[in-house]
Amino acid sequence: MVIFGTVFQAAALPGVEPKPVDQDTQSVEDKLIEKNIEVSEWFDSVAEKMDLYLAGGKKLTRLPNETNVTVTNSTYAVERQPVINVSNIGINLRLPNVEHYWNLKFTSYDESKERGVKDTHLAQAPKKKNYGATVGLFKKLGNVRTSFRPRVDLQDPIKVSHSLAFESVADQKGFELHPKLEFFANGDQGTGIFQGINLNFTLSKIWSLSLINEGEYENNSHLYSVVNGAALGQSLNKKSSLSYGFFLSSNNKPQYCLQAYTFSLGLSHNLYRKILDISLVPQITLPRSNNFGPVGSISFNVNINF
Repeated sequence: MVIFGTVFQAAALPGVEPKPVDQDTQSVEDKLIEKNIEVSEWFDSVAEKMDLYLAGGKKLTRLPNETNVTVTNSTYAVERQPVINVSNIGINLRLPNVEHYWNLKFTSYDESKERGVKDTHLAQAPKKKNYGATVGLFKKLGNVRTSFRPRVDLQDPIKVSHSLAFESVADQKGFELHPKLEFFANGDQGTGIFQGINLNFTLSKIWSLSLINEGEYENNSHLYSVVNGAALGQSLNKKSSLSYGFFLSSNNKPQYCLQAYTFSLGLSHNLYRKILDISLVPQITLPRSNNFGPVGSISFNVNINF
């Protein structure tokens, strides 16, 4: 049988002939992996040639070029709503010889808007199509990682957005503290600020616990949204993991109060390391707009990496 690209054949038992290995399946699987490697190497070679050209033909660093391309297909199904399927592409172009802390990303969505669990774990709709390019400038100031990411949206008219973030990790015995502060400005939300203080506890080799505390203020709508919750992580094996989450969502419209309870179960599985991974996230949300009645939803994501 074929398991994750490795061929296993059971030992012959008395009176039982071993089943032959399915060579056709093996061949197709190996060809897909080889094609993925070929495409990845082609992207790497193009990025390296561009890097050396912009650097005057001189190799100034021995750092490997970490250019990668990700293609994502997501399916969202919410109770009493039509099923939505959408695909996105992201190109992370790294040019280490040009500038150690500089990278360029081309994406079909604005990834800078994914600031916390509200736009990741609790997402019930696909990312809004928004083709553009982001330049990232990164610098460590002591233990604080600083990033400045201006983005140009390829629209008519062209729009520009900015993000300035400060984040760090305080690693203590048995837990980690993740503080983050981000200032942003874009045409949809105006100026705003995001803040988060999340705690991660390592309970054992299998179990972990994350406490989520995040808030975001949008100046145009004067909306302040907060998410508090907990996520219990379970490692099934080297390729698979489960996450059990409970979140409380609140905002200040019309006055600050609870808006929804959400229970989620996330399954992540890495089919081929750095090549193909999938995730399945069923949720039950009890929103105020539905008189806190349950609304079911599920999302399925497939990521192909080159």
